[in-house]
Amino acid sequence: MHHIIKYSAMSAACALLLAACGSANDDPAPAPVPAPAPPVVVTPPVVAPEPVVTKLELLSSSARLMDSVAFYGGDAYVSLANSASEGSGVLRAALPLTPGSTWSPVGMGACGMAPHGDFIVRSPRIKMVGENMWLMQPWYGAPGTENDPSTCTLMASSASFIPRDQDLKVCNEYYCETLSMQDIKLHHNRLYSNAGGGSNLLTSKDGGATWQVVRGSKESMMCYSAKFHFIGERLFVGGECPLDMAFVESYQMNADGSALASQDKLPMTLPDMENRNVQFIDSVPGTQQVFIGVEGGLMRSEDNGRSFKFVIHESLTDAKGYPYIGAFLALKEQPKTLVIGGFDKMHGRPYLSWSKDGGSTWTDISAMVPGYANKADDEYSAGSVSAIMQDPQGRIIVVVNERADGQGRLMQLTLGDK
Repeated sequence: MHHIIKYSAMSAACALLLAACGSANDDPAPAPVPAPAPPVVVTPPVVAPEPVVTKLELLSSSARLMDSVAFYGGDAYVSLANSASEGSGVLRAALPLTPGSTWSPVGMGACGMAPHGDFIVRSPRIKMVGENMWLMQPWYGAPGTENDPSTCTLMASSASFIPRDQDLKVCNEYYCETLSMQDIKLHHNRLYSNAGGGSNLLTSKDGGATWQVVRGSKESMMCYSAKFHFIGERLFVGGECPLDMAFVESYQMNADGSALASQDKLPMTLPDMENRNVQFIDSVPGTQQVFIGVEGGLMRSEDNGRSFKFVIHESLTDAKGYPYIGAFLALKEQPKTLVIGGFDKMHGRPYLSWSKDGGSTWTDISAMVPGYANKADDEYSAGSVSAIMQDPQGRIIVVVNERADGQGRLMQLTLGDK
């Protein structure tokens, strides 16, 4: 009995030990696999972009007056006035323009104006209208210049400019003359020009071979050439005729654009213009904004030209300045970004300004324009910005003259962040 109890106790102890340790035939439990460490995320430091600085960079220069720039067939063209020793000319360089671009003369044919000698400096203006480049130059009829053409074209098929003013040669009982134009535009497959000056507006349906009167007459007038612009079937004209009588008017055109539908002016609300001659009329594509540059100011319409208010309005009695704004550009991809230029009559120096909010506020950057520090003897020798264009690469190209009779500069304008 004593031995049985001892054996049973030992058996129970062994059973308890096996229960606690498991069967000898069981595999040990696998060791737990540690979780992978989370990836280390390195956040690059935030680098603020370099601010864009507003600047003007020189692309080309000339001792002669530069009037305008145009872009045609992958090239840039710039027009040069005649001088005491050189005739008028047009130069060409391949795009994109750089300070190292090579400029070569374009054939002027019969359209070149000879060295002026004792005559006034005359500058040709070039402009792309449709598929052709048009050249407009003043006609004086002084001895030796009677046969100078006033209007020429450069076409893809021609190697030089060709006269296109045959129907602009007019005669009266006393003399014959050739009408000069300051601007030409294409609207609904018709050409329009202000040939003859004053209130004149002529139109052509055959590419400039013949011209008919829309407004005014087919003869030279003593007043400044009217500025004109079309919005749909409405014609806007502005100028100063009679002299010292500034005006802006609007008319309805007839169905084919050959004449005014009525001599009655369309209603339009204008601020008091005083005697401020009109320098340009233009609109911003894709918007209802219309701008009119006048002496000492800039007017804006936000209802497609039905009413206007001044957004720049200076006085000759104020020392701030009195800009004549004749050059205007709305950027193609940024229609609220506008650039304007001309000259400041009060201080006799170039004028250049820009807006990033559609013309509500303006930043004057005239101080960076060559010739700004020059002291002009009078307004007729003052430097100016004569043209502002956007090239096919989207860059802003500015034509500057340090003096009214020369020192032309072709420049690239970069607008800054502010």
